[in-house]
Amino acid sequence: MSLLEEIKIDLTGVADILRNNNLSVPKYQRSYAWKDQNVLDLFQDISTAMVGGSKEYFLGSIVISQKNNERPEVVDGQQRLATITILISAIRDYFFLNKDDKRSASIETDYLVKTELETLERIPRLHLNEADHDFFSKRVLTQPDQKERQTLPAKESHKRIDNAAKIAAEHINKLADVVNEPAKRLIEVVKYVEKNVKVISVRVPDDANAFTIFETLNDRGLPLAISDLLKNYLFHLSGNRLDEVQQRWVSMIGALEAVDSEDMVVTYIRQFWSSQYGLTRERELYKKIKERTTSKQQAIDLASDLNNNSRLYAAILNIRHDVWNDYGATAKEHMATLNDLGMIQIRPLLLAILDKFSVAEVRKSLRLFLSWSVRFLIYGGLGGGALETQYCDRAVEIRKGKIKTARELLAVMKNVVPSDGEFKQAFQNASVSKDYLARYYLRVLENQVIGKTEPELVPNSNEDVVTLEHILPENPSRAWGHVKEEDAKTYYKRIGNLALLTRKINSEIGNKGFNAKIRYYKESSFELTKNLASHVNWGISDIEARQATLAKLAVKAWPNKV
Repeated sequence: MSLLEEIKIDLTGVADILRNNNLSVPKYQRSYAWKDQNVLDLFQDISTAMVGGSKEYFLGSIVISQKNNERPEVVDGQQRLATITILISAIRDYFFLNKDDKRSASIETDYLVKTELETLERIPRLHLNEADHDFFSKRVLTQPDQKERQTLPAKESHKRIDNAAKIAAEHINKLADVVNEPAKRLIEVVKYVEKNVKVISVRVPDDANAFTIFETLNDRGLPLAISDLLKNYLFHLSGNRLDEVQQRWVSMIGALEAVDSEDMVVTYIRQFWSSQYGLTRERELYKKIKERTTSKQQAIDLASDLNNNSRLYAAILNIRHDVWNDYGATAKEHMATLNDLGMIQIRPLLLAILDKFSVAEVRKSLRLFLSWSVRFLIYGGLGGGALETQYCDRAVEIRKGKIKTARELLAVMKNVVPSDGEFKQAFQNASVSKDYLARYYLRVLENQVIGKTEPELVPNSNEDVVTLEHILPENPSRAWGHVKEEDAKTYYKRIGNLALLTRKINSEIGNKGFNAKIRYYKESSFELTKNLASHVNWGISDIEARQATLAKLAVKAWPNKV
């Protein structure tokens, strides 16, 4: 009999799978990822199906791989199995807390934990991956009176498990409170989950076939995460070097663990791939990878590259990462600012320079990227993904060795980035709707005025420290009668009309007239704000004149040069 002929497909109850197996989630599988709404929706859907008299509630497919007599592994379906386990655990807890020891023990033995006869060891019916199992065992599988139940979450996935357990407990308590015989009702829930909440159970004799089945299910229309598809495709290709590829995948996930988001894993893979082969959209990512990765060695190489670059990507997201120890405080500040400004499009290029440039060239490049980002924010991007395409193309050239320094990178981008003249003209007419951006611009310009060689780079998001003053208020008082209402609406967000003030002073000013504000400006520690006191009055011409002055400073503050 061939291995494919050994595949077994059954329609069975999801809790029946737990009852009749001791399942394990492989270490390479993602951690618990269901959000509160996913958990709540499942519990409510099951209750609705029960109340409505539905004989079946279909929960999708479960793919299980078993080699020889080893413990079966869940290739697909661990999120649903874990959440159903959490629900059954909450029912066990209800009986336990209400002193119904026999029912509590029966549910625990049947669905949660098996006790080994010889050793009396408690063996969980579902063993999660290495990152989650210890917390899952303590928070979900142990009985409510055990000290382990008080274990605090140490990871984001632990927090999701903890939240799911709380949602399950609340759900079960509500079900029990609305009926005269709560024990009978909760037993009905257990039996319904065991017999009527159906899954397609696909059992395969080895990993290779499990990965093939996994992708086939996706081809049949079942929605699967791109990262899961890619992972299983690489595992399938890796053949007798499966352990090696699995380890590199686990290492990659570990490097990105601080982010702990499945969406971010996909984003990383897309941006890494874009830095290697040019801009690739998420919808075409899996197809493009399959087209270029067709052999065992290519699968191994890709897993290695993803693993090696994941540490750099984690550093891009977290300036406290030890990668930055070699680059100094200023480079870290530049990176933090790029993140605060939301510069996601440039990350493929960041990956490439961190991987290929020297420390000195990375420092120069980060300063350059910051200037480019501000220039594009003020002038406007290229539109239609053209800017991201430029960044990805430059990343590819860096990886191929065609660009080796920040100066060479600047030369290639010279005609793409707004020139000094274009930037200055755009700055003279710019309005800023986001306060954190306006505060950032003004702080950097302030440092330019007072002659600091390195501007203060991180936008201050704490408005308790520095607030944004609109000199001409959004809603002018009678003291502003010399400014037309329509002009006030047009000009109050212009950069020339904005100033930095401490919160205490700003709260006192309100929308007073300019003459009343002058004395407050004189007291400011910010030179650009203090200079406002030299004006006799404040109107549209004053805003335009001040903004023209700030535009000249901006060209110096965010230079397009190395």
